[in-house]
Amino acid sequence: MGRYSAGLRRFLRSITVIPFFLPSIVVVIAFVSLFGPGSFLTSRLPVLGIFAQGLTGIVTVNVFFNAPLVAFLTSLAVERSDRSLEESAMTLGAGKFRVFYSVWGRDGILAAVSAAVLAFLYSFAGFAAPLIIGGVKNFTVEAWIYFIVKEEANLPLGVAFSIIQSLVLILPVLVYFFLWNRQRRVTSKSPDEYAKTGGRLVYMGKIYTSLFIVAEFIILGSVILSSFDLKWNSHFTLSAYSGLFSNVTRNALGTVPSLPFLNTLFYGTMTAVISSSLGMLWIVGKRRVSARPDSIVDSTQFIPLVIPAIVMAFSVSIILGEHVSSSLTWVLIILVQTAVSIPVVLRMISSGFSRVPQSLSEAARILHGNAFFTVELPLAGTTLATALLFGFAISMGEFTATNFLSTSTFMPLSVEIYSLQSLRLTQEAYAAASLLLILSLVSFYLIQRFGESFVGIR
Repeated sequence: MGRYSAGLRRFLRSITVIPFFLPSIVVVIAFVSLFGPGSFLTSRLPVLGIFAQGLTGIVTVNVFFNAPLVAFLTSLAVERSDRSLEESAMTLGAGKFRVFYSVWGRDGILAAVSAAVLAFLYSFAGFAAPLIIGGVKNFTVEAWIYFIVKEEANLPLGVAFSIIQSLVLILPVLVYFFLWNRQRRVTSKSPDEYAKTGGRLVYMGKIYTSLFIVAEFIILGSVILSSFDLKWNSHFTLSAYSGLFSNVTRNALGTVPSLPFLNTLFYGTMTAVISSSLGMLWIVGKRRVSARPDSIVDSTQFIPLVIPAIVMAFSVSIILGEHVSSSLTWVLIILVQTAVSIPVVLRMISSGFSRVPQSLSEAARILHGNAFFTVELPLAGTTLATALLFGFAISMGEFTATNFLSTSTFMPLSVEIYSLQSLRLTQEAYAAASLLLILSLVSFYLIQRFGESFVGIR
């Protein structure tokens, strides 16, 4: 997808990356709906149940969740490799392998390795899959921290596990930062510069991509199908949705049925506005102080990758919980979700503002104009819109910290899905997951339609 001008190339690449963009709780519930007990497939082929339980289930979910990230970043790096360097190498007599090794292959391999490091980080700190389908034997460190602090109220042991997890994560984060800095800042090709054919490998790539997209639609579509009819027979009803907004859910969760949906929209909006505003202050302030890149300063944006979300949650609840009324729990949730979204938002805004020449900002200030409103914001406005959308999407998908902090009054859809699943209200859980899936897909469409390129840190 990055090297050859296959039909619908950009559309296919957007479709393949959808699983990584979705909330983790939705992906896990999708596997449960397709491969869980009583599903259409497992009732006929019980062996398929391994994809929704235990270690095999966790690994399958993580692969489905992160493989699109590796494919997307690799193809994007190959697409953006410098065509002039490739032409120069061929003019000097370099063969195909040498061109691959020196130019576009180098860019693709660096992107693939850095994406693999990110996949390790996300899998290592995974929470939803171990909690729902893994069982205690397959808990990750983050799931153990949640269990120890939330269920056992053993804060010192939870802190000890948190320190261990942060120490383990430092090395892969440093490796990712090193690889990210090694990638060349190259320009994209024009559409006419893509090779038109590619032989058998290209056809194999098309087959692989097609199979993945088919599997993606089957897995994600199973949630919606299951929300209509749990037994997968010919009788489809909306009972799951009516049950989701009925007194059954009200009594089970102790909340107004429509409140989780409204909470999700509220948290997403507030997280998007606050994280984007902080990101704008950071980037604009950095441009005013110095135009030169600073690796030490830039590395600070990756700190949230080292600090587990569950650690942020119980740290905030300890430090501020004593001084914040329970009626203001929503403030703590938004605070943690903002911290989780900062790495993405900062990179989005930094990417957009880096394309605004510093000379234009300086000229505006010399002419006693407002450089931000007259130059930078008009030229980087699309990036700001994308940052807002990403902040909203990350808020919807953040489950670890939100599940730790939320109460019945301040419960979002992601926590409602888990609670309904735990209470064996399976169809209602599928209905809530379907609503969250639709919200996520709408946000993804808006980013693809109006925003900048996906940057690869979720």
